[in-house]
Amino acid sequence: MRFVVMTHNIWADNRWPEREPALRALLRTRRPDIYAVQELRPATRDVIDSELTSHQRVQDEDRGWSHESSIWWNAQLFTEVEHGALDIGIGVDEIHRDRKLFWVRLAAQDGTTIVVSTAHFCFPGTQRELTEHINPRIAQSEAAGTALTAMGAPGEPVLFMGDLNESWHVTRILHAAGLHDSYSALGVVPGPTWPTVPTWPQPTTPWVIDFQFHYGNIRALTTEIVDSFHGDIAPSDHKPVVTTYGFDID
Repeated sequence: MRFVVMTHNIWADNRWPEREPALRALLRTRRPDIYAVQELRPATRDVIDSELTSHQRVQDEDRGWSHESSIWWNAQLFTEVEHGALDIGIGVDEIHRDRKLFWVRLAAQDGTTIVVSTAHFCFPGTQRELTEHINPRIAQSEAAGTALTAMGAPGEPVLFMGDLNESWHVTRILHAAGLHDSYSALGVVPGPTWPTVPTWPQPTTPWVIDFQFHYGNIRALTTEIVDSFHGDIAPSDHKPVVTTYGFDID
């Protein structure tokens, strides 16, 4: 079984609804089997629902599932077993208050289960990081690695993805925990995922900050960073990362 997974920071309600046609065009063109987002809002959630009509998503009253992250899956391939949200120390201030490690366990048609998770690590410009020079993404990466490797049953595939807001410490720590990012697993040089130009209007240094990781009996088959535009407007200020996976059966 092969399936396509997309992670995407969809930029809250910035330049919305100007970006709506671009987001719709991306989803119509790509139609990922699993779609995990960050900076979700009710308006963007409704648009995704209206485009991914063969998909289901997590239904939960926790505000984080409507104002930060959610996960959609192709209902013809997967059914939900359970879901949850873990506090891994991201909600440090008002801006980050809805951020957790969001996850769902899905069952494929043959009964194989897989855990799909997403998170949005702290932005480097938090007041504590600027004044105390403490990088909160180190602790968040350690907490995520511990949670993710304990979450799956022996050999059960686990996916983790999101906007991690840096590349050095998060990959170092998650690799040490036993996870593999899709770029290095395939020998692919990662490219910048933020910002999209000209949708992001200010000159800035490009960042490699959006990732997909995997653990357990699963392997990455392809991975790419997608440049998608409708006219001169991108769906977000972030580029989505799209990876094709296959279950790795011993």
